[in-house]
Amino acid sequence: MVTWPALIKHDGEDELIYIESQTQWQNDEEMLLYIFTERDVLIDASGKVFSLSVLQQNINAEQHLAIASVDNILELVRAHAAISQQCCIEKIFCQTTAQAIELVKELAD
Repeated sequence: MVTWPALIKHDGEDELIYIESQTQWQNDEEMLLYIFTERDVLIDASGKVFSLSVLQQNINAEQHLAIASVDNILELVRAHAAISQQCCIEKIFCQTTAQAIELVKELAD
C-alpha cells in the first residue's frame, strides 16, 4: 500500500510530479486515463517503488518493485531541480525519503 505523499517518475523524464494523497490521485482524471509505460513509477514516502500501471488498476496494491535508497531519490530530486533551474543542485540535501519528496513540493511552489 502506498504511503503518501509520493512522487511520479516517468521513464526518460527528469521532471517529478508531487502527489499529496490518495484523494488527489483519485481526483486527477489524467492519472486515471494516462497510459503509463511499464517503467513509469511512483515512489512513496517510505521509499517503495510501485509500477504506475499496476496502481492505476488498483491503488491499494501491495506489490512494489523495489525500495529506493535516500541517495537514489536525492539524485532524482537534483535532476528535477536542475531542469527547473530554481536552485543550486549541490545544495540540495535530505536525510529521509519523506524530506526528499517535500523538497519536490517546495520546488513547485
